Amino acid sequence: MTRDQSAARLLATFIGELEEQVRVMNADLLALETEPTDAERLKSLFRVAHTLKGAARAAGVPPIEQTCHTLEALLAQARDGKQRLTVDDFALLFLAADALGDAGQRLRAGRDLEGSSLAALRARLKRREEKAPSRTAARPELVTRPSAASPPPQQERAEGQVRVEPEKLDALLAASGQLTVAGGSVTGRRAALEAWHQFADRCATDWTRTDHRIRLALERSGAPPALLQAVSGMRENLRRLAHDAGGLAAEAASDARALSQATDEVAARVRQLRMRPFAEAYEALPRVVRDVATSAGKEVDLEMLDGAVEVDRVVLDGLRETLTQLVRNAVDHGIESPDQRERSGKPRRGKLSLSAALRGDRVSVTLSDDGAGLDLAAIRAQLQRRGLPIPPDERELVRALFEGGFSTRAEATTISGRGVGLDIARAAVERIRGTVEVTSEPGRGTSFTIECPPTLATIRALLVRVGPQVIAIPTTSVERLIRVRPEQIKHAEGRDVVVTEEAPVPLVPLGRLLPPLVERPPAGPLSVILLSAGGRRLAVAVDELVAEQQVVLRPLKTGRRPLPYVSGAAIIGMGRVALVLNPTSVITAGLAPGTTLGSAVAPATPAREARRRILVVDDSITTRALEQSILESAGYDVVTAVDGADGWKVLQENGCDLVVSDIEMPRMDGFALCLAIRASKRFKEVPVVLVTALETPEHRARGLDVGADAYIGKSSFDQKNLLDTIRQLVGQEGQ
Repeated sequence: MTRDQSAARLLATFIGELEEQVRVMNADLLALETEPTDAERLKSLFRVAHTLKGAARAAGVPPIEQTCHTLEALLAQARDGKQRLTVDDFALLFLAADALGDAGQRLRAGRDLEGSSLAALRARLKRREEKAPSRTAARPELVTRPSAASPPPQQERAEGQVRVEPEKLDALLAASGQLTVAGGSVTGRRAALEAWHQFADRCATDWTRTDHRIRLALERSGAPPALLQAVSGMRENLRRLAHDAGGLAAEAASDARALSQATDEVAARVRQLRMRPFAEAYEALPRVVRDVATSAGKEVDLEMLDGAVEVDRVVLDGLRETLTQLVRNAVDHGIESPDQRERSGKPRRGKLSLSAALRGDRVSVTLSDDGAGLDLAAIRAQLQRRGLPIPPDERELVRALFEGGFSTRAEATTISGRGVGLDIARAAVERIRGTVEVTSEPGRGTSFTIECPPTLATIRALLVRVGPQVIAIPTTSVERLIRVRPEQIKHAEGRDVVVTEEAPVPLVPLGRLLPPLVERPPAGPLSVILLSAGGRRLAVAVDELVAEQQVVLRPLKTGRRPLPYVSGAAIIGMGRVALVLNPTSVITAGLAPGTTLGSAVAPATPAREARRRILVVDDSITTRALEQSILESAGYDVVTAVDGADGWKVLQENGCDLVVSDIEMPRMDGFALCLAIRASKRFKEVPVVLVTALETPEHRARGLDVGADAYIGKSSFDQKNLLDTIRQLVGQEGQ
């Protein structure tokens, strides 16, 4: 090893040690703010500075060595009881922790420390040292303190611990994936050998049955002795071939089992190496709470319980980023000021609670505060100012908070107000294939619940076929599998839906979301997968359901713009590649307003050449005239009725090919009219389109329950939407 290589390895080791010691420093400082005279914490803090000073000298990093030397002087006085740490001292020490952490990031990125905050920090430490050392101060008023039940984790290096770079673990996992593929190939060869053995055994049996007749015929024909001897030896050769083939097949089966067991063990151990305690995701949060609360003039306690959960390091990174943003948001937006809390009858100190648990095959993380709760009126006002639609459902309304640039705060501060924090949290959750849900109660607080898989290395997936491509869908997002006939597909708001027990669910062909996998819609029954994530549901139609199995997730490198809605690839049987779907992004795209993906089934074929007659039923003369004008301009023959009872009479007298009806009408409403049509032997097959201002999910479900074929809300009504729906139900205009 050259001198440069040795220096580089030493520096890498130092960077890892620096990161660990900075974590210990932050934990000690947070504890000391609560109890400034804690002798053990003071000793630990001094050891951090002393250890880093020696390590920096060995690694050749003078700026850090000099900074830690100056820190030693301050901490030695506090450790020896000569001076008590003040509020200003704590602020300076927290700045030191930040400066050392920033220096570590610079070194890891290959940047020098020139221009870092270390020089300014050393100058401040020097000025502080030059002041009178006899200062004493009362115990500082604190704004945060970690729960006594769950102190920040201490970073201790176990005996025999080995540091392994994440890239090496990733490479090892990839190799274990290839081993899995090789094991699948060996299993396939075993089956081929078994088939060969059975074939050889049949050949030997068949020869034995005819051997004596062949020899007798040859003897009668005067065949030479050599030929008779060869025929006699054939039986023995075939028996030996069958015996050897059976032995090879048995050995292959044994080898395949051994390889499968070894592969499973290697894969399991590699996954264990990647797993880290969830505590590492929140070890920096007490410091975040302390800093934000100090800036905002608030008092906050943080309680943390992790339930001994372990997650993959990639998931850990995503959770760490998400929780940092959510904690900052909770302290700055959620928790009220001490005076406000007292006026509301609450304790002056706000409370944050963080917990994690493994539920089934998902990790559930909940962050709750006892603050003021979400201001739904402010969210609606902000949506209105931005010209965006205001969802009637509160759950959908709250999701607007996670959009980039969205903030209910009138003015931005150094902490928040620019609408990026929750957008960052949402993006981080989606990267780890998770979801985040929000619940809030005015005056009582807000809870954020994150659900994600514990590892991204392997997933349980449903394999489906879309066109020529195999798609892997994580089973954690698969609610159910259903088989749908074309006539069971309804229409609402200009799109296909399937009716479930809970509510109608939008239906899209998955191939339309994954170009260039677009295929012609099938005319027969559909294989439909009901996806759910974060309380949202979407039905996707696929060509074929293939299998369910555990797959190893691999990054997808296409050399061009990546495919949307795909989170990676997986190697399946015999080396084939399956694209791994990102269900959350697929659901978001499929439910997006204005999404047009076409019908999941082939359009209806016109039954006859005559002009289609459409009955328009509405108690509003303006609405009737508008719809009549649109439909007649498109080439349809239109008759009208003033309410449901009049519509039922007109239908019986004149008949029609389709009914367009309002719901809220005198004498007979649209629901009752639809029920009457479906109960009629003569008209039960006539399609019904409900066009109404009643747009809640409950009303849509009721409309489809009574037999409506399509449901269009008047708020989203437009000419194209209505005409497209009618085309799907009765064919082209004027035919």
